[in-house]
Amino acid sequence: MLFSKYLGSFAYYNIILLLLFSLTVNVIDAFSIINSFSYICLHYLIIYLGLYYYRIALYFIYFLYGLGLDLFLINEIGPHLAVYMILIIFFYQSKNIFQNLTPKKIYIIILLIQLIVIFLEMIIANILFHYIFDYYIYLKMFIFSFIILYPTLFLFSKIDNFN
Repeated sequence: MLFSKYLGSFAYYNIILLLLFSLTVNVIDAFSIINSFSYICLHYLIIYLGLYYYRIALYFIYFLYGLGLDLFLINEIGPHLAVYMILIIFFYQSKNIFQNLTPKKIYIIILLIQLIVIFLEMIIANILFHYIFDYYIYLKMFIFSFIILYPTLFLFSKIDNFN
């Protein structure tokens, strides 16, 4: 790649994260499926960075994206920010456990964490801000998560090999 000697894979992930964030917060009704896919991929990338690229800068990244998603999507500070900050602390506490797992188990763990994170965000938004917990939306996110898990993680593995 042209910039591969200047940028590491962590920088590429941050560029992708910014792109996914932009696609997620610019809700266009005609392209709601793109918004849903970018929202799911954003969560996969957040979790992937926490598992494989843990560093102190992730606290700031998780904070900014959690705050940004809260402000742009629900106009309140709460669910995304709280869940992301708890998630980064969870990754810090359990990073030794994840290092010894096989890739297949890591895929399953990433999927489970992503589904739990989205579920918690929806529940917290329901409790704090009285947003309706729509089972249809969660089921749609659940199905989309299964569909794009492997292609997303395949793309991430290709980005990891840039260095």
